[in-house]
Amino acid sequence: MWIIPLLFLACGYAVVLFGMGRFLQPSHDRLRMRRLDNPALVQTLARGWATLTSNDSLERITDELGVRRRGPLG
Repeated sequence: MWIIPLLFLACGYAVVLFGMGRFLQPSHDRLRMRRLDNPALVQTLARGWATLTSNDSLERITDELGVRRRGPLG
């Protein structure tokens, strides 16, 4: 019975990685969700992993969120 919570945690972690990787990809390079194939999915997960392991990317996320909240002109 321990496999169900483990699968739940693994799927949740994959969703977080995918979301972070998707957010960091420039909007003009993003594929639509229906056009994502296996290599693009793996690349997005790898980008999310790189984001979690580097401090610069997390600063970029907070900066982009601040700009989106304030607007482009500040």
